[in-house]
Amino acid sequence: MTRTHFLIACAAAIVLIAAAYASSLENSFHFDDSHVIETNTYLRSLDNVPRFFTDPYTFSSLPQNATYRPLVTLSLALDWAAGNGSPRPFHITQIALLLILGALLVAFFTPLLGRWKALLAATLFCVHTANTETMNLLSARSELLSTIGLLASFVLYQRSAFARRTFLYLVPLAIGALAKAPLVVFAPLLFLYALFIEKQPAKQAFRTALPSLILGIALLAFLNSMNAPEWTSGGGAAWNYVITQPFVWLHYGRLFVLPIGLTADTDWQPFAHWYDTRAIAGYAFVALLILAIRRTRGAVALGLAWFAVALLPTSLFPLAEVANEHRLFFAYIGLVLVAAALVDWRVLAIAIFVFAIGTYQRNQIWRTEETLWADVVRKSPGNGRAWMNYGLTRMAKGHHNDAKRYFERALALTPNYSYVEINLGVVEGQLGDHAAAERHFRRALTLNPDHNAHFFYARWLVRQGRTAEAVPHLREARRLSPGFADAAALLDQLQSRSAVAR
Repeated sequence: MTRTHFLIACAAAIVLIAAAYASSLENSFHFDDSHVIETNTYLRSLDNVPRFFTDPYTFSSLPQNATYRPLVTLSLALDWAAGNGSPRPFHITQIALLLILGALLVAFFTPLLGRWKALLAATLFCVHTANTETMNLLSARSELLSTIGLLASFVLYQRSAFARRTFLYLVPLAIGALAKAPLVVFAPLLFLYALFIEKQPAKQAFRTALPSLILGIALLAFLNSMNAPEWTSGGGAAWNYVITQPFVWLHYGRLFVLPIGLTADTDWQPFAHWYDTRAIAGYAFVALLILAIRRTRGAVALGLAWFAVALLPTSLFPLAEVANEHRLFFAYIGLVLVAAALVDWRVLAIAIFVFAIGTYQRNQIWRTEETLWADVVRKSPGNGRAWMNYGLTRMAKGHHNDAKRYFERALALTPNYSYVEINLGVVEGQLGDHAAAERHFRRALTLNPDHNAHFFYARWLVRQGRTAEAVPHLREARRLSPGFADAAALLDQLQSRSAVAR
């Protein structure tokens, strides 16, 4: 077929990807978007742009989430300016970034698969239903930006002898690292590319990857030094977390083939024992994966190894959730490569249309907080945070008794979760039981005296006419989280009233 036919096919792929995500354009903010976008006062003025690159607290209104991702914060601030806080510009940018990523995938895959299969593989990745979990979580834009940086480095390495010789191919890698630290896996991936694709001996492949390894270590040290002192991954016991990860890999592998049962927030817990039957199933999966990498070659070996290497950072470094389905975004590049190398183009075309339909439908689940958390509590009924968030959607509609019931269910599942106590305080206040409300607010402060506990207690105190008691809590909330817009606004309002009264 001619170049014209290929360009027409590329245009058709762009239309299909845009159509699959058209149902996401009116979706609301969700999950971590609340503190990264909605209550983050730094996003509301582009005058703060220089500060994004020096101050990790500009990333989130929660100090414990203040990690250094200035490229993400910059892109979100531009979207805020474009729509004055409306979610639509954020979703448009997500789709635009996905199309850029898709174009880079075509360029990266072409030497490995040929241009037609490369186009099919890139399109399959872009419309894969599981990737809706990253695309709809706007605060997870770090995945898109960092992946674009890594792929741009690979494409420069593939196609420019000058870039190889002068190490210019590492520049996109360094830029992408400003979006997410785990991008440092480029070095082992380049080693595997040199080994499996370029057929370099192991020692030579190591020398090829060494400059990117040195840069990766330096970048990781720099990025870690820039995180706020309060930043925490939220992870628990390392051993229990690690022995759970092989089964999580099995779960991610299953979702690639059959992306049914996706949930925005799992109720999985770390395994208590290494001999849990699920853990053993995971070990068997990892063993088979290693065996397959050793027995295959070329694009298949690279793709399988890519899947494993991409998951290693979140498998060895304990995070708050043992499984989170937006983590598989980068890893699926490897599985898409494997599928395209092994499967007939007709099967790939059918999969593309099936996944595109699934993506369109899954986007609708993410439409509102109510639709999303109703889906989560159905699929993850043991998740206390999910019941709390679903309760918040009921409270927002004035169904306070329903909300209280869901909050109490959340409390039974997570008895020491301060946010549940805060929300029980809010709903008890709405129901008129002010003694119970204050009891819950005070317990929240005992469990975790963070800015949210201080702010919501202060807001309730103001509504009770106890303004003098509220002001110290608002000041503490402002001190703990300078970027928390709601606390700043209420404190300014009270101080303005006080000034007028004088």
